[in-house]
Amino acid sequence: MKQGRLSPEFKVGILVLIGFIILFYMSIRIGKFGVLSDKGYDLMVYLDNANGLDTKSPVLIAGVEVGRIRSVKLDNFKALVRFSVKEGVQIPSDSIIAVRTQGVLGDKYLEILPGKEKKMLSSGEKMSNVLTSPSFDEIFTQVGTAAKKFGDTIEEFQGILGEKEKAGIKKSIDNIQTITGEFKDIIKDNKNSINSVIANADDTMKGLKKIVTDVESGKGSLGMLIKDEKLYNDAKDTMASLKSISSDIEQGKGSLGKLVKDDSLYNDAKDTVKNLKDITDGVKKGEGTLGKLAKDDSLYVETEKAMKKLQKGADGISEMTPITILGTIFGLMF
Repeated sequence: MKQGRLSPEFKVGILVLIGFIILFYMSIRIGKFGVLSDKGYDLMVYLDNANGLDTKSPVLIAGVEVGRIRSVKLDNFKALVRFSVKEGVQIPSDSIIAVRTQGVLGDKYLEILPGKEKKMLSSGEKMSNVLTSPSFDEIFTQVGTAAKKFGDTIEEFQGILGEKEKAGIKKSIDNIQTITGEFKDIIKDNKNSINSVIANADDTMKGLKKIVTDVESGKGSLGMLIKDEKLYNDAKDTMASLKSISSDIEQGKGSLGKLVKDDSLYNDAKDTVKNLKDITDGVKKGEGTLGKLAKDDSLYVETEKAMKKLQKGADGISEMTPITILGTIFGLMF
């Protein structure tokens, strides 16, 4: 081999080494920032528990990946998670972030639930609205505790129940089954009656519905009373007139008002009633001309005779009247 010239093996080795370096660099860039190093901005959030999250964990919105976690570190006894968001994806400032799991035992990721604020988060800002969900360990622990308590309750219940109590429960169940069977038979025997009652109820509801519809449409007497504005106006005018009349009476206006307010009328009526009472008392006692007439029986007899004579005279005049008329007619003619 000549001095100063590289062997083909050495050249191939250098090319392979350069290829590995480029491949390693590209894998880091793609795995950390996405294909061809997508541009974007960074946000951060404090979590009480970041177990299962790493620099490969995705950030999703509505199931679509919009970024990836850059770093996870401890800060003041909390996990400080810094993640990137793709350029063009804006996140409202009131958005909520939560740790989710793909499936029951899948990988964990961050999910962003967009808010409604018009203000958007900018690079370097912290998301404060964190939705905390219990871990599977906590859920399994709670389920185990609940199952243990349920088992203890069943054991205590079994200890309380003796043979007598069990027999009573069995008898109660048998009674319930018997009552259910009887009720079923009653329903079966009275099926037609029940159907008739249901049909009548349905017809009644239809009738009521029609009445309501007619009333709303102003049909019928009730509908006219409700819908007729003239009736309302007439009633309103009548009430106004009555109010005016009542006001005039209270003020002593008009004939009725004067009658109500004039004290002299009351006094005159009182005196008149008193005079009538005095006259009545006098007649009862036989005082005065009217009293004597009322008490003297002979005067009554004479008066009756005079009335009979007058009646006879009137009858005679009635009988003579046609003859007198005929005489007058003949005198005129001859």
